Amino acid sequence: MTSIFTVSIDSVEGSTLRGRVHIINPDVPSVPRKSVFPLSLLVDAWWHLDRGFLHDEDDEEEGGDRYPFTADQGNDITASMRLKDEFSKLYELILGKHIRVTEDGYLLADDGKTVLEPRRKAKDVYQLDSGRGHDGISHFVMTSGNAEEFSQGAADIVTRYDISPYRNVPLRSEVAALENPDEPWDPEEPWGPEEPDGPADLDDYTVWKLLRTCSFAELPYAEIAVTVSDAGYLEHMVAGMRWSTTMTGHVC
Repeated sequence: MTSIFTVSIDSVEGSTLRGRVHIINPDVPSVPRKSVFPLSLLVDAWWHLDRGFLHDEDDEEEGGDRYPFTADQGNDITASMRLKDEFSKLYELILGKHIRVTEDGYLLADDGKTVLEPRRKAKDVYQLDSGRGHDGISHFVMTSGNAEEFSQGAADIVTRYDISPYRNVPLRSEVAALENPDEPWDPEEPWGPEEPDGPADLDDYTVWKLLRTCSFAELPYAEIAVTVSDAGYLEHMVAGMRWSTTMTGHVC
């Protein structure tokens, strides 16, 4: 899936996390403001660490992943988390549950081999979405997420969520110079712009022509501060983490 944001964690103190959400995808040029978004980021980080997918990458210029520990250490952290079972449930609320089945759809045990008794098809037991495949162990299908339950969980878990104004946003004059290099931006001239210079609109695809020439450090971002009801929800988070995410707070 295409990455939507890159997330950098700057500090974790008690039950409060501070970081930055970098805007890297022109199709989603703003940081979601509902509490489901920061909770989905915490769940996404847990999933990356639990699977051993978060580690240092070489492409600093492009904003590659960063993690101050090894992948094995990250996995050990998630395995020892007090709230690890809750994170597993939250993940299923966002993306659905992974159900092992036979080729013709009958439910299997977790070993991917034993047919559960009584024999039942997954479609007769669960509300399924279109997700299905084979993961090297068995065929599987996916249940639907639960937006209402996840939203309620976010309301209970995220007690405060603040977003700063956007940083590193190009000026309208910079975008205009790229579009019309022979017509300088001059509000004093009769043919000049009607409005004073200021941050460009990130919804404007023209802005992204300019941003495509920027390094990761020069891309727009917003600072976030997230406070949770229990510090255990931040047990796996640490300053120096950075990863790309497909999360927007939307439930599949």
